[in-house]
Amino acid sequence: MISKILSVARAEYITAVRSKAFLFGVLLMPLMMGGSIVAQVFLKDRVDLEERACAIHDPTGVLFGVLEAAVERRNEREIWRIDEDSGEQIQVRPMFRLELVEADGAGLELSRRVESGELDAFLFIDASVLDPEARFNERALSYHTDEPTFTELPSWIEATINGYARELRYGAADLDVALVEKLDREIPFRSYGLITERQDGTVAEAEEENRIRTFGVPMISMFMLFMLVMTSAPALMNQVLEEKMQRISEVLVSAVSPFQLMMGKLVGTVGVSLTLAILYVGTAVWALNHYELSHLVPGHVYAWFLLLLAIALLMYGSIFSALGSACSELRDVQSMVMPAMILILLPMFAWTAVMEAPNGSVARFMTFIPTATPLILLLRVAALPGPPAGEVVLSLTLCLATTVVFVWGSSKIFRIGILSQGQTPSFAKLLAWVLAR
Repeated sequence: MISKILSVARAEYITAVRSKAFLFGVLLMPLMMGGSIVAQVFLKDRVDLEERACAIHDPTGVLFGVLEAAVERRNEREIWRIDEDSGEQIQVRPMFRLELVEADGAGLELSRRVESGELDAFLFIDASVLDPEARFNERALSYHTDEPTFTELPSWIEATINGYARELRYGAADLDVALVEKLDREIPFRSYGLITERQDGTVAEAEEENRIRTFGVPMISMFMLFMLVMTSAPALMNQVLEEKMQRISEVLVSAVSPFQLMMGKLVGTVGVSLTLAILYVGTAVWALNHYELSHLVPGHVYAWFLLLLAIALLMYGSIFSALGSACSELRDVQSMVMPAMILILLPMFAWTAVMEAPNGSVARFMTFIPTATPLILLLRVAALPGPPAGEVVLSLTLCLATTVVFVWGSSKIFRIGILSQGQTPSFAKLLAWVLAR
């Protein structure tokens, strides 16, 4: 039986790695990562330099002058840089233009000017903003625009007005602004690991926290695993359904049993995905060693990644292959696939809470949900300090046992469903197939 499973797996593997889809998959990750880096470099200094105009109503009679002087300094000095090659000034940020308006009730007219493109925004300033004793309402500085995603202009206005108002308050309280700034300066705060003892008895200094190691490695590992599962498991369902619709499966089950056929497809899919994963991991290892960053990714993370990928593909692949065998038409798949997709997506709903507290109650609870274990456990073992060994063993045991149950149940569905035609599947019918002798 094992030889037939391996024969099917070998045929599936060779067919897959020779396909254009596999070559595209091999190049997909490098292209995405390389393209992202190239795009960031290319777009780094390419910003929208169109002038931004803002109308301001200023009943204080002071703040518009402050803003006008500040914007003049900004437009002359702060939005330019010197090109290293030519030595010329290059504009890197948009200019701001301010306009004073007198009518407080002209909001509708100013809104129409924004809509027409004559203005980008307008600002209403409350008359009491410079009063040190005033209690400000929510509309003390009321900024209006139809382009809220552009935050540079309102942030600059807010910082400029608050800076000037702060100086006035210090002056009213007879405080030296320079002294206040000196007393108000922040104390540097840095995060380090633990102090350890070397084998020779000497004390090793604690290393400073690396944000890439702390957050980047766990997140990238989890999302790579999720991407490989999402590209492989649903594709197995489509492949099984296509062979069933074309009556190819009827020919195949005349040579091997339905269980051998399904297991062969599963093993072949795992082999293809592991091949892709090894290529990606190998590329990552080479790049990290080349740039002397290999210390950021502990070696055990690579091993856990490959192990949990294989388990996840066996678990989810068996489910999707069973669904593909039970359906006779594409429209049947659409109604059956959503619960299976929820199982894969469930860990993605909780990963931020797990990342915030890798050994917290949410993380432990999610780790013990077998269908979420591959993604959540990988996130936890890649994050510091790592889960307790007991939780790892227990969660992995539950996950492996669940995988065996899923493969067994899916094989029973596959055995009946692969040869059934013209039947609309339902979950009640699938359960009956699983319980059938």
